[in-house]
Amino acid sequence: MTAAGTPDLLVMTQNAWGGAPRWSARERRLADLLARRRPAVVGLQEIHAASTTSDDTQAHQLARRAGYRAFFWPGQVAPDGHCEGNALLLRDDVVVLDTTSRWLSLDEDDPLDRVARRVVARASLRVRGTLVDVLVAHLPISKRARQRTVDEVIAFAAEGRRLSGSAGALLVGDLNAAPTEAPIRTLATTWTDAWNHVHPGTLGGTWPSVSPFIRIDYVFVQPGEGWSVTSCERAPFAGSDHRGLLAEIRLPGAR
Repeated sequence: MTAAGTPDLLVMTQNAWGGAPRWSARERRLADLLARRRPAVVGLQEIHAASTTSDDTQAHQLARRAGYRAFFWPGQVAPDGHCEGNALLLRDDVVVLDTTSRWLSLDEDDPLDRVARRVVARASLRVRGTLVDVLVAHLPISKRARQRTVDEVIAFAAEGRRLSGSAGALLVGDLNAAPTEAPIRTLATTWTDAWNHVHPGTLGGTWPSVSPFIRIDYVFVQPGEGWSVTSCERAPFAGSDHRGLLAEIRLPGAR
């Protein structure tokens, strides 16, 4: 198990299904998982909040319960201010240097795209001396929109790395596309799919969580010099309709 004193970077992604019933019970279940595994970085999707400026989002509630710091970026915002978006939870030993976000484009003529605006967020982090960019994304359910917006995510990530000078980068999230679909193939030209790297040719389904048959949740890596992906596994069921992923990255200087 990776913990605060080891040289590995354990990162997790989880669609929290924040709009579904019984959040309190599901929050406890997810907090218990975080307490057992203690990933340094947790990317969350479908996080709900009462307003865009709230510091009491579902991510903040979970962070307080599990002993993390929370950062939230709204995507879809209702007229009353209620919103849904992405979040990062960070362990106390992770240093935050900078955070940015960008709304993904929305096609009002696409009925599957206009239902929810998506956001991609980036944090530049220092993890035991290594500068790492971490991005969390949630792509649209529209197939046409996914291909358009994955290009926006790739450009946003590249711009962020130019600004931060990071040694490498991680992209986590619910990308709503199977590994054989065009957006994932596009990403795989410049990013390493952690699951496929560790388990080549295996299904690794993440949705639906009860009997997962399709992989739509990912950890992608742009490794820096001396980095290696040492493990990638599905997270235990944590009260969502998605199974999360846990990936471990060996950073330079690891013994």
